[in-house]
Amino acid sequence: MLRSCLLTLLALLICCTALAAACWLYPGGSWTELDAHGFSLLRNFWCDLLRSQAINGRDNFWSKQLASLGFAALGLGLWPYWAVAASLLDAGRRGRVRLLGFVSAGCLWLTALLPSDRHPVLHGVVALGGGVLGMLAAFACVGARLPAEARYSLRRISGWAAFSLALLNALLYVHVAYAAGTETLLHPSVQKFATAALFVWMLSTVRVVACRLRGSG
Repeated sequence: MLRSCLLTLLALLICCTALAAACWLYPGGSWTELDAHGFSLLRNFWCDLLRSQAINGRDNFWSKQLASLGFAALGLGLWPYWAVAASLLDAGRRGRVRLLGFVSAGCLWLTALLPSDRHPVLHGVVALGGGVLGMLAAFACVGARLPAEARYSLRRISGWAAFSLALLNALLYVHVAYAAGTETLLHPSVQKFATAALFVWMLSTVRVVACRLRGSG
């Protein structure tokens, strides 16, 4: 299990580094400001980085490559992470969480291979389906309070935040993509907060498991 913890941390490091570089190199443009310069955390979506051509019309080759690496790393890193998160649960829920988490991680990995500009329908279906499965797995994880764990521990607070923000993000996506809703700044902003909450939850869960392994050793 210690190896799974280390693999999760490595994947997060690669993901954050690659996405930061992709954001830096993104030429510009968002769905609410077509001619903008650079990547805006409040206006752009992560999937904008995966486009062959930026929204403002400029070539997006290097940003796309780095973003693909980042999302692939996160998708692969979630495989050992779900094993880490499930290890804290009782035997009855452990297998279900691992299965849901593994399929969700596979969907995230596929989004890097199905950019929204080339596969608009498949990209949305895979991202939404993977998100729903991930939320179900997260709900099972954070709904369980561990022995001697504080009610408002960082693991549970960040986990509930990640679940709630991911749910809101999915609802906003459905509203715009399938209900002809108007795109606003709320949706991309919620996406970024959901991502930050997910990373904090992953780190705090790895920390809990690592501390338990050290204690048992």
